[in-house]
Amino acid sequence: MSSRPFSRLKPIVISLSLAGIVPFYALPVVAETVLSEVQQFNIPAGNLDQVLNHFGLEAGLELYLDGSLIQGQTSHGLNGQYSALEGLRTLLQGTGLTAIQQADGAYRIGSPDDIYQDNNLAGSVQLDAIDVTGKSFAFTRDEQGYNDVFDKNISNTFAGKKELERFKGSSPADMLSGMLNVYSSDARNSGGLDPNIRGIQGPGRVPVTIDGTEQAITIWRGYNGANNRSYIDPNLIGSVQVLKGPNLERDVHSGIGGAVVASTLTVDDVLKPGEVFGGELKVEGSNNAVTADVPRLSTGTPYTDIPGFTASGDIYDPTLLVEPHSGGQSYWDDYAYRLAISTRQDFFDLMGAYAYRKKGNHFSGKHEDGFYSQGSENIQENLVPNLANVYKPGDELPNTSSEMESWLAKATVKFSDNHNLKFGYRETDTTYGEIFPSRILWDKAVDDGVPQWPLSTVDSKAYNVEYQFNPENNQWVDLYASVWRTDTVSNTYTAGGYPNEPYDRETSGDHRLINTGLRNAIEKRNGLTLSNTFSLSNNLDLTLGGRYQHEQLRSDDDYDDPNLQRFFRMVPKEGRRQEKDFNFNFAWKPTSVINIDAGMRYSSFWTFDDFRKSRLDAGDTNFTRYTPITGQTIHYDYDYTLTQDDVQPAIDNFEANRAFYEMFGADVDALIQAELDKVGSTTTMSESAVWEKNSNGKYSRENHPCLNAEVEITACHNGIRQTGDVQTVQKVKHLKGDGWAPIFSAALDLPNDSRVYARHSQAYRFPSLFENTISFSASLPSPDFQLKPEHIYSYELGYVQNLTRWVAAEYADLKLSYFYNRTENVIERDPNMNFSNLEKQTIEGVEFQGRYDTGRFFTNLSLAYNFRNEVCDEHSAVMLDYLSTSDCVDDGFVGGYLVSMAMPEYTASWTLGGRFLKRKLEVGSRVTYYYKHEDKFDSNYRDPSEITYFANTPLSWDTILLFDAYASYQLNDDLNIELTGTNLTNEYYLDPMSRSAIPAPGRTVKLSLTAKF
Repeated sequence: MSSRPFSRLKPIVISLSLAGIVPFYALPVVAETVLSEVQQFNIPAGNLDQVLNHFGLEAGLELYLDGSLIQGQTSHGLNGQYSALEGLRTLLQGTGLTAIQQADGAYRIGSPDDIYQDNNLAGSVQLDAIDVTGKSFAFTRDEQGYNDVFDKNISNTFAGKKELERFKGSSPADMLSGMLNVYSSDARNSGGLDPNIRGIQGPGRVPVTIDGTEQAITIWRGYNGANNRSYIDPNLIGSVQVLKGPNLERDVHSGIGGAVVASTLTVDDVLKPGEVFGGELKVEGSNNAVTADVPRLSTGTPYTDIPGFTASGDIYDPTLLVEPHSGGQSYWDDYAYRLAISTRQDFFDLMGAYAYRKKGNHFSGKHEDGFYSQGSENIQENLVPNLANVYKPGDELPNTSSEMESWLAKATVKFSDNHNLKFGYRETDTTYGEIFPSRILWDKAVDDGVPQWPLSTVDSKAYNVEYQFNPENNQWVDLYASVWRTDTVSNTYTAGGYPNEPYDRETSGDHRLINTGLRNAIEKRNGLTLSNTFSLSNNLDLTLGGRYQHEQLRSDDDYDDPNLQRFFRMVPKEGRRQEKDFNFNFAWKPTSVINIDAGMRYSSFWTFDDFRKSRLDAGDTNFTRYTPITGQTIHYDYDYTLTQDDVQPAIDNFEANRAFYEMFGADVDALIQAELDKVGSTTTMSESAVWEKNSNGKYSRENHPCLNAEVEITACHNGIRQTGDVQTVQKVKHLKGDGWAPIFSAALDLPNDSRVYARHSQAYRFPSLFENTISFSASLPSPDFQLKPEHIYSYELGYVQNLTRWVAAEYADLKLSYFYNRTENVIERDPNMNFSNLEKQTIEGVEFQGRYDTGRFFTNLSLAYNFRNEVCDEHSAVMLDYLSTSDCVDDGFVGGYLVSMAMPEYTASWTLGGRFLKRKLEVGSRVTYYYKHEDKFDSNYRDPSEITYFANTPLSWDTILLFDAYASYQLNDDLNIELTGTNLTNEYYLDPMSRSAIPAPGRTVKLSLTAKF
């Protein structure tokens, strides 16, 4: 039984012929009585193969056709009432082709000479038919991916090879542009992907896999939070599918937010159908980029020898300042090329590819910069209103260059059509610009500009072996196994220091400059994926799966090196993490219109802090001892009305010592009267109390001194923290966790090609190495503190409609979905800069996806309305605002990471285009819209002025409206030329969820040439 709950196609049979290179494809077959029945056909014009495909599906005919004979032929389509045979004859008129019925009842289409020479394909061996229910010969990998957007009972989005290469933009993050409710944080200053799906983002929440391999490392961004980076070269990627929400998709590593599944180029991307050997060369160049003027480091030079160098406070380094270029349309320092060579043999496939891209610093847009130039009283606290005053519209943007060099090798051993072994190797060397956001002196940047820092480097390698075995006529074996490894070495300017920092800032000390900004990280991951599908009956399948991953993070940075021991520099992160899961899923089709999937996943993990262990072994008391925080001193004032009892002690004192006071000339009666006059007056009293944490280590309203005092408080503020006894760490422990999570979905096929479905899915997200090891900007409250795993409860309702029976189109679909995600025990940084579990986060919204394609004209529309993003936690709420009546705020709490992950409330993407000159020419446009970000701090807190902004303040963006366009022309079968323009209105804007306050590129024009040989 097919586990697909819904398909736009009936079961299709493919039969291959060894008579020639090009396979003979087949279309559906039904009972003989259908052949004479008259039907209404409304098949639009298009390529002959597509028209015949459409006709075969509607008529129920099994058609064998040689793709080489119909290549390039077009058809006027078929409109009217015909029997199946009459319709077939009509479509073949004028094509030079004929059809003849074979012994098996199918119809073979070909030239008359070949057809009548021998009805049994003389000189060839016809293979048995292969049942590939739900997949048509016309559906390539990319076509299938776009169909899955509407065919799967889970929200997803997809980008194929052409779309990725057309709109790959200036950085890897642009791969996700145009995908509905999918974003990448810090797109212009990171060199990698940090996916955000429906507002869920971060390590382990949205895994990124490339050919089943996984690599990611969390990077500290100072006052601007953190990023989880997956390094990827878009030039090697053939497709990207994004699954939204937890799922049990086979062999997919999904987090609580979903999954980003990328596949590299394949033999089919390089070779034409039937080709045995060939290659593809792609060359492209873009404007709006200029070679970065990267300064030389001054390591070893006394800072006193550098005029203007300021060592006190925030370092001012004139050696890193450059004069930005302007006029990006005249600079073309962005070029790329890729060469891929492949061979397709009977028993093996081979492919190798080399890709290179060098891009300079890009230029910002020139228009619509008002939101970013309005100014702010304190530029250090609110950067965005001064962004265009720092980065002038149309100017070069420092620290945005990149250079990528990649290699890809693949091999497939084909034991049979259903039995193969695949090998893959991928390597990418990346050099890119970035600057630590906290090291930009924004108040001086208005006049002096932003420094150009040295470049970061990343070297990543990936290895994978895949085994697939699905023997025919064996209901018990449909096996997949994968073993993989990734090695990543990065040297990035993310340590927290400066490229040029004095060894000693004192005027009488060592003045030589050292590099404290560079961080080394070495990440290794090993993984295993295994699954098998059992066909228990004609309508019930069972899939069993398992996954194992081991991660190790270490650094060549020496903690004991005195050059690296600086206040603002983070300690080296070193640790290990292991995660395993086992899952099962039943796919049941009780009736022809109902599909039910039900399964569960068991997951477990452990982490170990190797750096803490090394410091423990070294006897370093900075890491072997800690003082737990037990509470907070609270100072409060209140008004008090004095009574006789309050003044009586003073009166008694005056009376008892009257002689003494009068000896010094005091009027004791007057003093006594002054005390009596105080009775009934009001005075301000000040007291202090300790606000103690509860048994869970959190603060609560129920014991807050200002909320539980017996007097009316007039002022309340925090004092010093209260600590317990010094604790000694005897042993570094493994931090562990596990849990079961169910997933259930049901779909109902309705009349007229429509469908409704409902999903409920749960998943756990266990703490990452970033969260469970020593950090700079955040840490665990104690070395043995056990974070709870995040637990998401996800709900989705969907309605899907296939409109092709009512409109003349090859594709016409729409999908409307509602989602509700509630995540409990969210791991987050609290106002004390400790990692803790927030009570819950709730995100809710609706999405619309639609497409319409007649073959000549096409359009795609995606819309999203995200109407709820609520974060609740009493501990955080009462710490930030003790008088708050609600535990919930919009987007997230000040100082946490969630607040910078908030997605736009409204977003839209619209593509419109057409194909002309027998589909040789394609022109299209894309419009992208993001609603402006509205700072929630004013509404979240009674007095926002009391909230510190030096703790991951979200960078707001204005409403964004982008226009892109392209024209692609197929010069001949082997040569294609394409012109693409992005941000055509040259808008000045900041990407949603940016962490580094660097504007996006302005108008950019790209010319590309693709040649096959």
